[in-house]
Amino acid sequence: MYYIDDETFDTNSLIQGDILSNIHLLGAIHFGIINYITTSSEDKKGWNVSKPPDFADAMVLSHSCEISLENKTKLTSIILAPIRDINSATAPEKISELIETNIIDTSSEKSYLKYFYVEPNNKLKYIAGGVVDFSKCFSIRKNSYDFILQKKYYKLNQKLEIKCH
Repeated sequence: MYYIDDETFDTNSLIQGDILSNIHLLGAIHFGIINYITTSSEDKKGWNVSKPPDFADAMVLSHSCEISLENKTKLTSIILAPIRDINSATAPEKISELIETNIIDTSSEKSYLKYFYVEPNNKLKYIAGGVVDFSKCFSIRKNSYDFILQKKYYKLNQKLEIKCH
């Protein structure tokens, strides 16, 4: 329902809603595991992290017009959000409520902005579907464009995109 057909899959550019595989989750570093290398109590010369980095799928959140290669002025960074297995993202009794948050109901006072449910499909590795976690957004520099373009493996339907003006 939310995905495009393989025949129309664009492998030459990044667009809002693209799903990327095996991306280093830069916002996932826990400050407690950072070991600073110092010469004095105030002079931090470097650091290392005692825990391996987290890698997972991610979704492109940047507006398509802002990350278009033709738009050299606006292309400064690319905003991503990690995708997690829905079964690990919330308690089992909350799964149906999380799935329903994709439906925008203007008559309701409820508003959910933290998660976006991604339906299962033949390419997504999460059998029950995934959850885009907006609370863990991070950005990467524009010079990583080609690298993350190689990680693109699926795309949401353009009906879900915010259109450029």
